[in-house]
Amino acid sequence: MKRIIGIWAALVVALSGSAQTAPGDPGPKGAARRNAAQTAGQPVPELRFRSDGRFRIMQLTDLHYTESERQSGHVLPMVAELIEREKPDLIVLTGDVIYARNAEKLLRRIGGFLHKQGVPYAVTLGNHDAEQGLTRAEVYDIVRTLPGCVNARYNPAGERQGDFVIPLAATDGSCAAALYVMDSNDYNADDHSYAGLEAEQVAWYVRQSEALEARCGRKVNALVFLHIPLPEYREAFDGDPQAVGFRLEKESPGRDNRGMFEAMVRRGDVAGVFAGHDHANNYIALKEGIALGYGRYSGGFAEYQELLSGARMIELRQDRTGFATWERLANGREMRRTVFPRQ
Repeated sequence: MKRIIGIWAALVVALSGSAQTAPGDPGPKGAARRNAAQTAGQPVPELRFRSDGRFRIMQLTDLHYTESERQSGHVLPMVAELIEREKPDLIVLTGDVIYARNAEKLLRRIGGFLHKQGVPYAVTLGNHDAEQGLTRAEVYDIVRTLPGCVNARYNPAGERQGDFVIPLAATDGSCAAALYVMDSNDYNADDHSYAGLEAEQVAWYVRQSEALEARCGRKVNALVFLHIPLPEYREAFDGDPQAVGFRLEKESPGRDNRGMFEAMVRRGDVAGVFAGHDHANNYIALKEGIALGYGRYSGGFAEYQELLSGARMIELRQDRTGFATWERLANGREMRRTVFPRQ
């Protein structure tokens, strides 16, 4: 046990990067942000299960945040109420965070707000985040400097930005769980269809999963968070008579299937995948032992909205695989609590 605890502590250190910008950010703005990341980044503590053996995650997706009071004025107050009610240990923002060209100002407003709530948070981008006057690298460069954000710790400078692993320690410091946060990219250059995960990202997941198993002496309970759903989502919903939630629009996965789902099935560690992107879908369905789910649309009226805003909650237990999940709505209601693996 002591050896496993020591290995997990070393893994946390190995996954912790210095607060520097992503590579490829040219010019004086990039240099200024690098300096800001080195001097103003906030220390992020190790993420550990609570004394009762639980760890609670709030997924916020598709905020589509703007400066317009009509479009977005209610979003952050709603999130504050959700946090107060659910008391998450970590928030994961799964893309399409901002939706206006004053991108840096909006990102810093959201980051400062979340920091004041006292909850660490992780960020991966959607297809719209780099349409607001900044490149994808520049957006991640800003994200790395946000107070309370875990990206800089777990996504070291020099690595592909937006893809990282967050290890969760048990109450005694040993291996407990892992969260894979992945950037599902934006558009294919030839036809502007949705890109989805690339082949090298699938290979990266396999390497990380194998490394975790080697360090911990076993496979650890894992979840994946990304923006664009995997192509298998449609098959899961159509093929699972016990699917929870509903589909109000056609799924919009990446055009090309690079084999992420098959890789997760082979590795046997991922219990669930959580996406955003399709605002009117909220289901979670089972395929080959992996739950494929949508986060609850968390944004305002800057984009189409057919569901009442809210958040998806996911709760892990350090003594078992799988998870419990439910939706918490803006009106305070809890909806569709379920457990995977199914009881």
